[in-house]
Amino acid sequence: MQKCHTSRIREDALMRRRNRFGYLFIFPLIIGVLFIFIPNLIQTIRFSLNDINITGSGYTLKFKGLVYYHEALFVNSEFIPKLVDNIRSLIITLPVLLIYSLFISTILNQKFAGRGIARVLFFIPVILAAGIMSDMNGEVMSIVGAGQAIDVGLPASASFTDFNKLLSSLNFPSVLIKIITDSISGIYEITARSGLQIFIFLAGLQEIPQPFYEAASIEGCNKWELFWKITFPMISPQFAVNMVYTIADFCASKNALMDFTRNLAFNQNQYALSTSMNFLYLLCLGIVIALALGLVRKLSPQMA
Repeated sequence: MQKCHTSRIREDALMRRRNRFGYLFIFPLIIGVLFIFIPNLIQTIRFSLNDINITGSGYTLKFKGLVYYHEALFVNSEFIPKLVDNIRSLIITLPVLLIYSLFISTILNQKFAGRGIARVLFFIPVILAAGIMSDMNGEVMSIVGAGQAIDVGLPASASFTDFNKLLSSLNFPSVLIKIITDSISGIYEITARSGLQIFIFLAGLQEIPQPFYEAASIEGCNKWELFWKITFPMISPQFAVNMVYTIADFCASKNALMDFTRNLAFNQNQYALSTSMNFLYLLCLGIVIALALGLVRKLSPQMA
């Protein structure tokens, strides 16, 4: 009895120690949320509720209430369609990118010759997508787009017309056809955005003890059951992290909605209207994140 009590005390001490290291690890994030994110969020809400007048010495605010939110939702004819298209694109891109990242990380977790080189190759897109490399890539793509196309040996039917017809003849739903064709046409973008997600999944897969799989295989579980009973529950925290990161990365990239609100603010001087639209966009992204995390929590007992 005394031995069991001592063991429990040691476990509690170890857990408290791990918790302290955890809080120390996320301390910069806590500082950022308290002193950068929350003040900026409050300032954004403040700007969206006031008419902003830029002066030589700064700006002045005149309270308008929810006038600009009403204009964004019920008066402006462009905001809602662009918002819906953006959210639809996010909902299509999110599962495709996560499935692709999990698939590649599963392959990289296997033992084969040249595994280290393969991991480096799949992390290269993270470097290419950062800073000056991203700008250089955009310049190259704009030059190629402005000049002549590069012949890479692909068929001329870039619109996948024949492929769409094939899927339609097989009675595939139109939504599924769009997901498949968009994924194929956007394979470069998916690969470029999935480097960090791949390595987060890979870190989670390497933490799963192999005896779990061996015991389940002896009990007669197939590969599909191994994934849903062992792999997915064990990597559900990494799945949740990748979901949030992918959504944040998606909204941080250039899109039609962000270009539209930026044009309103800096070309038409409608700062309050632009701010209210961006805040509505933020709320929609928060709802998407909440629903995605709720789905992962429902599918995995590890997140409960």
